[in-house]
Amino acid sequence: MSNLRHRLTAAGGFAVSVGLTAVSFSPARPMGYEFPQMTAVTMLVIAAALLLLAFKPGKPVISSNEESIPWRAIWPLLLVLVGFLLIAGTLGYFATSLIAFFLIVLIYSPGPLSWRRAINCGLVSAVFMGVLYLIFVALLNVQVPRGILL
Repeated sequence: MSNLRHRLTAAGGFAVSVGLTAVSFSPARPMGYEFPQMTAVTMLVIAAALLLLAFKPGKPVISSNEESIPWRAIWPLLLVLVGFLLIAGTLGYFATSLIAFFLIVLIYSPGPLSWRRAINCGLVSAVFMGVLYLIFVALLNVQVPRGILL
């Protein structure tokens, strides 16, 4: 049963990566779209390697006594990512990324919630997003979704 789950997961991941690669190379893509194309091709190569490992005959690559997925720790991240997808087009990529990164750092950093911790998480998030802005927009000229904030 575990082997079947791994094969289905690998096949699903490969199918998603094929779809993303096909969409990223569509003729209607805008200029400056090379970074998502490189990411999609990299994802396709990794997914193909995992698919080959999943269907490799012999002993399974992953042991049968693997741990279950800790959904209680993952669901807050999933909610933040869904919220990110819903508002990124309205607020703009970097403003939404700043909010999402702040929430993720705040949720997953150890210790009790306090003003000091929130301010530290905000500073780390702002510096991180500033560096990403400089790298992707100023240096690489990557086009990102724009919104009312940036």
